Amino acid sequence: MEGCPNIGGGEIRRRLFMGYLGFIFTITVIIYTIIIDPSKFRVLVFFPSLLMSITFFEAWDKTCIINAYLGIKNLGEKNQRERDFNSLIIQRIQSVKIIIKSIITAGVITVIGHFV
Repeated sequence: MEGCPNIGGGEIRRRLFMGYLGFIFTITVIIYTIIIDPSKFRVLVFFPSLLMSITFFEAWDKTCIINAYLGIKNLGEKNQRERDFNSLIIQRIQSVKIIIKSIITAGVITVIGHFV
């Protein structure tokens, strides 16, 4: 099944920017929890790493998970309804894959951060 993007250039750049901010925030939280050293707070690394990985995977897959479920695509200046049912199904499957990949990535980052 090939990809069916629902976001365009400007939205992709915005998600990459937010992903890099999330990366910096994730590193900051990891460093903060290492300095403070209560291991119970190291689980908090999961949340910024989840947000970071969602935005990166959305940009790389050119699929917004919210737009996929609302049936919208934003490839240019304004939002448009997705008229092709097969494309909508592909986008929704891709958004579920993005969520699963993001949860796995955030879990791995949290485990690594916990044992550092």
